[in-house]
Amino acid sequence: MISKNSKIKKIAQQKKGVIRAKTDFFRTARYGLTLVEYRIIYITLLMGQQNGTPFEPQTISIAEFIEICGLKGQSSYSEVRNLSKTLLSKVVEVSYKDNDGAHLLQCTWLTSVEYHAKQGTVTITPNKALQPFFDGKPFTETEFYFLIKFKSQYSERLYEILKSFEFKPLVDFDIDDLRKRLAIGHQYPNYAHFNKYVLEPAIEDICEFTDLDVSIHEKRGQHNKVEHVFFTIHKKNIPKLAERVENGEFSSDLSDEEQLLFLDKLLCRYECDGSDE
Repeated sequence: MISKNSKIKKIAQQKKGVIRAKTDFFRTARYGLTLVEYRIIYITLLMGQQNGTPFEPQTISIAEFIEICGLKGQSSYSEVRNLSKTLLSKVVEVSYKDNDGAHLLQCTWLTSVEYHAKQGTVTITPNKALQPFFDGKPFTETEFYFLIKFKSQYSERLYEILKSFEFKPLVDFDIDDLRKRLAIGHQYPNYAHFNKYVLEPAIEDICEFTDLDVSIHEKRGQHNKVEHVFFTIHKKNIPKLAERVENGEFSSDLSDEEQLLFLDKLLCRYECDGSDE
């Protein structure tokens, strides 16, 4: 029988790790992802960083992949397929300068996702065009297990931005610039809605689950319109990951039965009707 401490250690090891990227990338790149998309991309980058094969194809078990996606139940097999297809179209924009001048890179995060039904695994290949932005210094690190706890899809991106400024007690942003960094697009053109549905939930997540305490302040211009926001940032001590696992914050793996059920349905759906729905 596996001891309680062994289970805690196993779960903690699976959630442990930091995503390391150049500080300027976290600060200025423009991208928007759902929480599940973040998890898939970051677990792939994390595995590469940890095993010394950054931006090479990474293979994980189907069970772990489903757990990362946070999916349960009968429809998970089709949801995973559709999710990975959507993710393969997600684009990140990065502005940078080198000896040849200024550049703008537009590329997808991943180049392929391949399922291996017999082996019970999935291989995810990150886009090597992004590798220069995750190597070198100065860099900023974010904890993977913070991302797992977030509830708002905007929390991780805002956390990355603010984390890259953590040594500054006060950081200000033009509203339009912040919207672009968060890849909001045409959503929430009204600041009140932008604050209610994007900033407030993200700040709540950051304060509850991470090592930062953040508060927001508004600066108004003509016609009392909010033109800038200021964030105050304070570092705080948080419980160690193992302690949080012991307190029941993280779930365990899927059972063997759940993994086999997923594989059967994934393979049957592909061979029987080729449907994506």
